[in-house]
Amino acid sequence: MARIHTHYDNLKVSRKAPQEVIRAAYKALSQKYHPDKNPGDEKAARIMAILNSAYGTLADPTRRREHDDWIAAEEWEIEWLESTRADEGRELLRHEPEYEGEQAAPVRPWRSPKIWLSILLGLVLGSALSVLATSQLKAGPAALAAAKAAKAEARVAPPPAAPEVRTDPPLDSWAVSKTTRPDGAAQAPQVKALAVTQLVIPARKPDCDMELHTLVAPNGAPWPAASGYLDGFPRANQGAEMQIVLDNTANGSPVLVKVVDLERRANVRQVYVLANESLTVDKLAAGRYEVRYQNIEAGGDPADCLVKRKRELNQAAVVQAE
Repeated sequence: MARIHTHYDNLKVSRKAPQEVIRAAYKALSQKYHPDKNPGDEKAARIMAILNSAYGTLADPTRRREHDDWIAAEEWEIEWLESTRADEGRELLRHEPEYEGEQAAPVRPWRSPKIWLSILLGLVLGSALSVLATSQLKAGPAALAAAKAAKAEARVAPPPAAPEVRTDPPLDSWAVSKTTRPDGAAQAPQVKALAVTQLVIPARKPDCDMELHTLVAPNGAPWPAASGYLDGFPRANQGAEMQIVLDNTANGSPVLVKVVDLERRANVRQVYVLANESLTVDKLAAGRYEVRYQNIEAGGDPADCLVKRKRELNQAAVVQAE
């Protein structure tokens, strides 16, 4: 069976590899193809982008499970197609004529009684058609007179047509094509549905049980100084039909946003948005997308944690007083 190329192949690991093996393979390959070690090498940059995409998928349990489901579906379809082709080949071999050892005798049609019988049948059928045509010519005047009488009767005024009953169209309906199917039903309209076009990121809730720290970028490079696309990742699904507004104005933490193509199950844009800012992902082709985000700063802010601690102490004092 033909084998499809997967993210596991890009990182050179097995499909059952644990996260530690996947992380080690990504680290080893990224050290080899990192742009800093290969300045000006476009091939190394493309390979690094592929490695980043593969690791981003396999490091996320949900996305890895979706990738495994896609692999299973693709391999099932390939196996089905190959089995179908094999069945067709066996069917052709089954109907292939067998080899005959002796050469067939030459055909002499003038000696076959079937040929003479066919010629005689053709002569009889031709005679019958000639007699039928002659009778039709004789019946022509009578048929013409009958046609004139029917035309005169048709000149009588027809009865008045019933008034047309009009019904109001439904309030929630789509435009329908005038072209109809063979069964008389109207063609179903082609309707395009677009997914979410705006993501409003809520404020990060402080986690006072953790120290305040910043997560590391997927490509290992420092985070950009301004909001924008991350370097080294592709900008796929180019088009002019859609744009998505990423609103991070109410959040005090920078975020990493990924725009996922649900049909291909692939990240098409990776964007970094600073705290209290917004950014528009434009030039997107029409499709079904999902927007995922991750707060870059983890843990609790010291000031927020202090306010939270005072609130908890006040609530405890009220409970004791009661």
